[in-house]
Amino acid sequence: MQKKKLVYLVDGTSFAYRAFYAIPPLTTSKGFPTNAVYGFMRMFLKLIKDFKPEYIAVAFDVGRTTFREKILESYKANRKPAPDEFKVQLPWIKRFLECLGITVLQKEGFEADDLLGTVAKKLSSKGVKVIIVTPDKDMRQLIDENVSVLSISQRGGISKLYDLETFIKEYGYHPSKIPDIFALSGDSVDNIPGVPGFGEKTATSLIKEFGSLEALYENLNLVKGRKRKLLEENKELAFISKELALIDTNVPMDVEVDDLKLGSPDFDCLKEVILKLEMKSLISEISSMYPEFNSTLNCEVKHSDRISQDKLYERTKSFDLFSYPEISLIVNGKAIISGKDFHCIVEPEKVLDLIPDHGITYVFNLKELYHKFGDALVGKPLFDLALSDYLLNPIEKDFSPKAILERYLDVPVIDNLIPISHHFVEIGKEIVSKLKKERLYKLYKEVEHPLSYVLYKMEKRGVLFDLSYLKSLEDELTAKMVRIQREIFSITGEDFNLNSPKQLSRILFEKMAIPPVKRTKSGFSTDVEVLTVLSLKGYKIAELLLEYRKYAKLIGTFIKGIAKHADDKGRVHTNFIQTGTATGRLSSAEPNLQNLPVYDEISKRIRHAVIAPEGFSLLWADYSQIELRVLAHLSGDERLIETFNNDGDIHRGTASLLFGVPSDKVDESMRRVAKMVNFGVIYGMSPQGLSQRLGISIGEAENYINRYFETFKGVKEYIDSVLSEAYEKHYVTTLFGRRRPLPELMAKSKSLRNFGERAAFNAVIQGTAADLMKIAMVKLFDEIKNYNSYMVLQVHDEIVIEVPDNKLDVVQRVVKDTMETAVKLDVPLKVDVKLGKNWN
Repeated sequence: MQKKKLVYLVDGTSFAYRAFYAIPPLTTSKGFPTNAVYGFMRMFLKLIKDFKPEYIAVAFDVGRTTFREKILESYKANRKPAPDEFKVQLPWIKRFLECLGITVLQKEGFEADDLLGTVAKKLSSKGVKVIIVTPDKDMRQLIDENVSVLSISQRGGISKLYDLETFIKEYGYHPSKIPDIFALSGDSVDNIPGVPGFGEKTATSLIKEFGSLEALYENLNLVKGRKRKLLEENKELAFISKELALIDTNVPMDVEVDDLKLGSPDFDCLKEVILKLEMKSLISEISSMYPEFNSTLNCEVKHSDRISQDKLYERTKSFDLFSYPEISLIVNGKAIISGKDFHCIVEPEKVLDLIPDHGITYVFNLKELYHKFGDALVGKPLFDLALSDYLLNPIEKDFSPKAILERYLDVPVIDNLIPISHHFVEIGKEIVSKLKKERLYKLYKEVEHPLSYVLYKMEKRGVLFDLSYLKSLEDELTAKMVRIQREIFSITGEDFNLNSPKQLSRILFEKMAIPPVKRTKSGFSTDVEVLTVLSLKGYKIAELLLEYRKYAKLIGTFIKGIAKHADDKGRVHTNFIQTGTATGRLSSAEPNLQNLPVYDEISKRIRHAVIAPEGFSLLWADYSQIELRVLAHLSGDERLIETFNNDGDIHRGTASLLFGVPSDKVDESMRRVAKMVNFGVIYGMSPQGLSQRLGISIGEAENYINRYFETFKGVKEYIDSVLSEAYEKHYVTTLFGRRRPLPELMAKSKSLRNFGERAAFNAVIQGTAADLMKIAMVKLFDEIKNYNSYMVLQVHDEIVIEVPDNKLDVVQRVVKDTMETAVKLDVPLKVDVKLGKNWN
């Protein structure tokens, strides 16, 4: 019986791209780029050596526009155009394949996937065995009795061979269903939209259940709830997505199996490629596969003039980095120094010797770098890629080197950054260019960059806590918890675990027969909301449980959490995060010192534990009503501005206008309403929210809000203008240019759009206040260091400073003056300054 022929079909475009991004820039002595050719040659030679194919072909995309762009204009629109350095190498890759006697498949208007699919299905129908070699998962839809897919990992190595049996066993459905799944889940890589709100898991489940996209829509009445609504609204999009995901297996091309037989290598052709591209290192590899290749070489390949990587390792310290205007530096255990055509690994202690005093050195997390190398970095031309990318993409969550590489290269990145670290120089140039284009460069240069050093100094000094006071507070609260526990057990008539929701639910809703408030999957809820409702209804046990939980949280989260992080001097060194919020506010972690509780007297005692060292006092300065002053400035509302310029009580003034009474006739209940309305406007509070906060009807709340906007017409006009611009641009900006993207405004969900509208206005006001605080911190740091004073903590609108006792008067004046004049607005900034030996 004659053995079946086996054909290997290779996705050449994917191979070439991976080579280009995996190999550091290489050039000939004349400057021609060769990294993609070199990487492709190495991968391809390995493929031939490992599998020894008799029949093989390699397919390439030709041109960027295909029939799929006619179906959907945005298809693959998220992909960047191929770099010129990549394009010029493709002809050499194809020339190399021709030298090896390998057939190249390409056709204008079709992707490599379609060419591979057409040839694979044609040969399969004639009983020929086919193995498609590709990293792309969507190619697995071609798998059948004769077609398999050899999956390639991101590192270029072989991952797994999927035949029909293997695929069905692993995924539980036939490979031909992949386009149906993509029709629902979409594919972010190729910008296939899918059905909004559907992920791969949901899509797979539905296609498994109904068999196909068509069958799903024929039986849509069987789908319930939100899924059905999304499917109904996006039917056209789903079928377009399937069409985009479906590989075309009917490309007009005449290819037979014998056309793909591997020919004999043309050694003269190979020699020409090797010599022109100066790839002497490949000679031994090719010679080991084809011994006769050696005899064709009659000259030696010249090295390029650049220093070799081996010498970089040997001569790290003496290597002349100073001739490079731009380098990147990544510190992670060891340091990676990389430039346009080199990279090297050095021990951290050598880093300072390698950072030039001119040009630009791109770094990650400048603040952490200060912690490693200290003040020696001051004055160095460092540029923080993470911090600057945060300004461009503030709603992203990850600003690690790996995440930024993936964001700008648009390809998955393996954990080992060393071979591709050179890309950070180009990414750095791109980020700087974007910052300038988006008018964010000044914000980076004058605020965020210098603030990194200020925060480093604050973290290094740390916040001093009285640990013995915390311990005595813990003992006091523990005793209270024991008393509460005894009282609860006397009410219930039995002991049980107060921390067990299941046991507590049994006691409350079965034994005591209290009407439950809400149900969860595991039973009746006993969360804080439920206990609060029950407490308001007069159930003593609910009131006691709330108190017990409050003390437990104070002990666990704050007292023990703070003590755990204290050093041997009692100082706690929190981590201030500059890239943690979309609005620009700082956040704090390990531990979070920005959320020390102030909701009642017992909670405020945690702040009592923040103390001044001997010979010092604490000074804390708080911007008064900063967000309302920002609102007055940005809106230009004459009444708001007048109130602040007259140094009036804004809440009393608002109450006077809302209730139509003289200012001296405003009582505390009126002022409370006005205060809640003032802040409710900033945070986009709805009538429902205001009614809950004030304990009034929704109608009354709505009336207050309407009267507010009738009184402060400039505020209403400003809010409308912000929202109008937000819908037009899909982002808003603060007074200082900080941007907050608003993808929520493009959502189909009304609740998401409502959230986006609240976020839009809040981002402008809160973001401007955050920028103002950061500007003040940078200026204040320079002013108070002359008085041996130290900022140790920043919490929203407040700064805590350690001041020598003999400098209190002068520093108090300096702090107040610096903060109040940090930025000039149409209304005065007002700072309240307090002094004490502890922060309470």
